[in-house]
Amino acid sequence: MKKAKKVLAMALVLTMTLSLVACGSNPAASTSVASSDPAVFSAPVEESTYPNDTISFIIPYAAGDGLDTSTRALLENAEFPVNTLVENISGGSGTIGLQDAFGREADGYTVAILSNGPTIAQPLLNDTLTYTLEDWEVLTFTTAPVLAVLGCSASKGIENSDDMKAFLESGEPFTVGVPSMSGFGYVAAASMFNQMGIMDKVTWVSYDGAPALYQAYLSGEIDFATFDDNFAAQYANSGNSVTVGVVMNDIRSQYFPDVAAAGEWGVEGLGANIGFKAAAVKKGTPADVCEYLTKKINAAVVTEGYQKWCEDNYFGVLTEEDIYTGEEAMEMLIQLRETNRTVLTAAGLLG
Repeated sequence: MKKAKKVLAMALVLTMTLSLVACGSNPAASTSVASSDPAVFSAPVEESTYPNDTISFIIPYAAGDGLDTSTRALLENAEFPVNTLVENISGGSGTIGLQDAFGREADGYTVAILSNGPTIAQPLLNDTLTYTLEDWEVLTFTTAPVLAVLGCSASKGIENSDDMKAFLESGEPFTVGVPSMSGFGYVAAASMFNQMGIMDKVTWVSYDGAPALYQAYLSGEIDFATFDDNFAAQYANSGNSVTVGVVMNDIRSQYFPDVAAAGEWGVEGLGANIGFKAAAVKKGTPADVCEYLTKKINAAVVTEGYQKWCEDNYFGVLTEEDIYTGEEAMEMLIQLRETNRTVLTAAGLLG
């Protein structure tokens, strides 16, 4: 079975299992801003019905976030006959950028890069948003899925999973930094803490994206931080200080094989909580335009250049066999939303 599909198929099974389980603050550190130096990837313009103008890729987080870096690498390996523009529009846990993208015409000249928080969790938590998951036409996934891990500050003296478990069971209060209050890292951590009965011991601190969170982690502002496992591995292998105490999933991370998964501690239902990155357009975009964009993006995903970038930067490589159709991707995201609904309810965030 295809590698990425095996991981995500596991999520479907675990979603069904989780649905049978009884469900049991600081402000954001950054405000909404648009990048003042967007990246433009130039190409000669050809006469055609579509495309005949610049295609904008909306990243709902600040420059340097995983969505941002992977999208820029993808576009550097894409072959569009027009210019492509990366716009970083951050704030609102990713919702500001997606609402901006959703407010534009459904003409194929705006492509939104979706991820867990602003696409799945936030519409569950915030009924004032102008969009839901069904309002997007998902084209394809742009990277392989990732897992959430809990990084430990050096001040806590935690060196391994046993130390991590002992601390969490000690009853001592602690702070946890997250890149957003609705991303899959937060959902995984909240579910784990809830099942361990220690939600009342945690103080959440939200930052505007992974780079800001990492700097706060290094400076000792917080006791723990939720990271994508691939980013934590990248930090660690570049010589920076990162200690991972637990993988917040049912399985261990390929990047931290010696670190225990929360499932090994008896924490259930985290297997379906997988991070994704997907390209999408507003519902109502012409079918031939969607087909064109999907073909171009998928072609870029499997280029040697992009695959090497993914490997070098700790993003799982997608092959042609790993690629989902838009329908398959949307079905998976609907299942992931139900997992998030159950987890957020268990964490006391939904009624």
